[in-house]
Amino acid sequence: MQSTRFSRACLAALLGTLLLSTVTTFAKDGRDFIGFYNVSHVTRQGNDMHLTLNLKVQNFSSSTVRQAVIVLRQNTGLNLVGQTAAIKSLADHASAKVSQQFTVSRTEYESWRQGSQPTAFIVYRNAHGTQLQHYIQLAPSHAF
Repeated sequence: MQSTRFSRACLAALLGTLLLSTVTTFAKDGRDFIGFYNVSHVTRQGNDMHLTLNLKVQNFSSSTVRQAVIVLRQNTGLNLVGQTAAIKSLADHASAKVSQQFTVSRTEYESWRQGSQPTAFIVYRNAHGTQLQHYIQLAPSHAF
């Protein structure tokens, strides 16, 4: 009877350890790229908004990223809005400023104004030629 309780306790401890290590891994990967954004030159075009999205992206991925582009998607994550010109090189712990004109739905723009962030990803190839895509956690900023 004590043996069964001990086995269950060991199993529970093992599962807990695996779960925590998995969450830790995802948390680091989720914050490899962070940044700030602001919006300027906004004009309404029917149900859409034409604007300039200004980004300051910081790299915490532990490697230099070359020829990366920032991809903007609608907040559903499915519809591609567009991408920026390539960032030639972004070293670990460095930042890059990027500005690009986009046209987004008025609903998307209003959600940003209400506190939702733009859905942005950085896309690049690693040293082995594999294309990688990482979510960029963004926070609003008035100037940078």
